[in-house]
Amino acid sequence: MVWSPPASHFKLNFDGAARGGLAASGGIIIIHLGAPVAAYAGNLNGHSSNQVEAMALAWGIRLTLTMGIRIMDIKGDSKLIIDVVKGRNRLNWTIEGTIRDTLRLISGHDSFKIMHVYREGNRVVDALAALGLNFSSLRCWRNHNSLPDHVNFLLQEEKSKIPIND
Repeated sequence: MVWSPPASHFKLNFDGAARGGLAASGGIIIIHLGAPVAAYAGNLNGHSSNQVEAMALAWGIRLTLTMGIRIMDIKGDSKLIIDVVKGRNRLNWTIEGTIRDTLRLISGHDSFKIMHVYREGNRVVDALAALGLNFSSLRCWRNHNSLPDHVNFLLQEEKSKIPIND
């Protein structure tokens, strides 16, 4: 699976992580050709993997709205969350409030496309979500130079896979 640039100008990727009783969410907003605009990660102990995936999406949508982003692609590796947002699957009661809030937030966008991406295509946010396991609260980066080195490395690695047309 290879990273692909967003069809619209912005792309939001989100992910959750749950390990050993710990849980966290993370995400990144990228402009065309892979330059990060903002990233976030935070600890959500006591939540299920579906709940942290839903929270990762909700946090990302809130962040895009505060940044004035109204058109974007949204990608996540949780097929359940994607299907629920698209109306293809019933709401699970444990994520119902978060999904309803997310749908309300998404309605503030002029245009969005939400799609499933395989885990291999979501490595950057997987790393951010895993990083969130170490935090006591939500952290947000607005400058890619302040992102942890391993996250920047993954971003550069993914950008290097973009096909260049002559």
